[in-house]
Amino acid sequence: MSPTGHLLTTTAACGLSYAVGGSLHLTAGLLLGGFLIDLDHYFDYVVFERQLSLSPRRFLSYYLDCKLKRAVLILHSYELVAVLWLMAALTHNQLLIGYLLGAMMHLGLDIYFNGKHVLREPFRFYSFLYRRGKRFEASRMIDVPSHSANRQAAIKTLTDAAR
Repeated sequence: MSPTGHLLTTTAACGLSYAVGGSLHLTAGLLLGGFLIDLDHYFDYVVFERQLSLSPRRFLSYYLDCKLKRAVLILHSYELVAVLWLMAALTHNQLLIGYLLGAMMHLGLDIYFNGKHVLREPFRFYSFLYRRGKRFEASRMIDVPSHSANRQAAIKTLTDAAR
């Protein structure tokens, strides 16, 4: 799913969460898990792809052109979610529970939307162990879609939203 889509769905979920429950901690966690979870894409972009430009336009272009060589994405993993659920069950921490609700929403949307377009095995892709088994090599897990006029429109929309 696009960053704009994640921002819109997370904003709506945060508004609903706060209106119904009134918990600032739960709502903040929802924001972290629903939208800011994507910071691991930037981490991969800089650390594993060795791209030094933090320009949203270059970053989005890099991903939309499917130039990435590695897909580590530590925050996008069932394994992390399982460990955090165990911690949440033990601590009842509202920030952590909110993060998990947001992360599950985020991953569900990614599986649905990214699975339609670029992921060879959408459900398996979000397992860290699956990605490790593929040596985190993006070419073994991601299909490069054909380019279209919509690509430039998507970059412009996403870049404008990031400003």
